[in-house]
Amino acid sequence: MNKKGVFLGLLFFYFLSQPAWPQFYKVYGYKTPEKNETEVVLWNTYIAQSNLSSSFFGEAVNRKGLWAHSFEIEYGVTDRLTVALYVDFEDPPGKSLKYYRTRAVFFRYRFAEKGKYFFDPAVYVEYYIPRRSYMDDEELEIRFILEKDIGNFRIDLNPMFEKKMSGSEIDEGLEFNYAVGLTFIKFQTVQPGIEFHGKMGELSGLNPAGEQRHVVFPTLDFRFGHGLHWHMGAGFGLTDSTDGFIIKSIFSYEF
Repeated sequence: MNKKGVFLGLLFFYFLSQPAWPQFYKVYGYKTPEKNETEVVLWNTYIAQSNLSSSFFGEAVNRKGLWAHSFEIEYGVTDRLTVALYVDFEDPPGKSLKYYRTRAVFFRYRFAEKGKYFFDPAVYVEYYIPRRSYMDDEELEIRFILEKDIGNFRIDLNPMFEKKMSGSEIDEGLEFNYAVGLTFIKFQTVQPGIEFHGKMGELSGLNPAGEQRHVVFPTLDFRFGHGLHWHMGAGFGLTDSTDGFIIKSIFSYEF
């Protein structure tokens, strides 16, 4: 095999060995559905610009033009405790739409009443179950939610910790990720904001800066009467390892 063939083979292996990409970007707030309330959510992500590739059922595909969709249902067990289930789909350019993963939220729990502590705290525990033909790694994510209202602004901090629970990468250590949001909440109907999302690598040794993934999203939230909420944003990748331009939409209805 010539040098070009070896290089292309190594490049192909590199793309197939990449960890799962963050397809759905959200900063979670302190509020949850109340007892016996149900929330249904449709997530859509479009990768408008990217020079990267990823694995799609064993094939390397270009990420530019990729659509990702998710359907979520969340139920309020109590006024502070919810459970949820997601089903995720991908539609890369040149391929057909396929279901690739289920995400089970064991619980999302908010502590005390709003305003009791300096930060309003909550915790979110999610388990990723991919189709085996897509990826062999199950994963546990623990996300802490810290919210603070300061005047007309709301700050949400989401430090996250992920651990592979099965598959070929089970020996990997605990990975640290983050999501941070700042929202202007003076008006109920339209609320502009900005979000930052990142994947840093394992706590025992964070990835080099150029290999980390960081995205900034200017966002808008629209609220239509009781229960209808549309969140949208345009994301800009800040490193060479991140998609260049991402459009996201999250439409939810609570009843």
